[in-house]
Amino acid sequence: MVIDIHTHTSIKDAVFNQGDLADAKRMAAHSGIDRIVHLFNLSTGGRDPSRQDVQTSNNLAMQLVAAAPDFYMGFCYLNPANGADFCLEEMERCIVRGNLRGVKLWVAVHATDKRLDPIMERAAQLKIPVLHHSWYKGTEWAYNESSPVEIADLARRHPQTTIIMAHLAGVGWRGVLDVKECPNVCIDTSGGQPEAGLVEYAVKELGAERVLFGSDWPLRDFAVQKARITGSAITPEQKELILGGNAARILKLQKGAGRHV
Repeated sequence: MVIDIHTHTSIKDAVFNQGDLADAKRMAAHSGIDRIVHLFNLSTGGRDPSRQDVQTSNNLAMQLVAAAPDFYMGFCYLNPANGADFCLEEMERCIVRGNLRGVKLWVAVHATDKRLDPIMERAAQLKIPVLHHSWYKGTEWAYNESSPVEIADLARRHPQTTIIMAHLAGVGWRGVLDVKECPNVCIDTSGGQPEAGLVEYAVKELGAERVLFGSDWPLRDFAVQKARITGSAITPEQKELILGGNAARILKLQKGAGRHV
């Protein structure tokens, strides 16, 4: 099973759209991708979304999953600046009582911010992953964008929580080393166009069990992003873990797909 851990919907208003669903299914199938994880709608609420913005985006995620449960999975989008009570209740609404499988954090606050702690603690209790945006840039940072060093700080504060650091292609070689000593941190492969040697380096330094396929569709193409794994100089077994085995394990879709993270 091939699982894309990092996708969004088209950049439109956060409303359920059958056309978006049809496009995602058609393009994923064409690229040999069986299931995808919806993170949040990119046009909703900007970098510091309100409580209403967050709920609107999460409602879309739950509608997508309900409409195609054998194709879509979803993560609960949170803004820690909205307050712990709201974030914890949104986790209860969308994950415990709803159909979402993890938490997505973007750039509203830095990963070093203590307001993340209640979210991370609850995620550990629920045994769900937290996918957190990260990037290294030579240009201006986006709002409170977190670096891999900050993700490592978050991981050390919460060693029992599985963290998926987004954007291998955005954090690069330096980002891999920043989280190497944090065994609860995985990296998804999204973040830019394929770059020779980067997937191989991540596998060498972290182990294939800590690398997950992510495309960032529709900002980037399913097939091109998948090719960064299929075209890499690693073993077929390592490719199988990255393309789906690790995600299946972390999301509890099946047992026996690699060692526990």
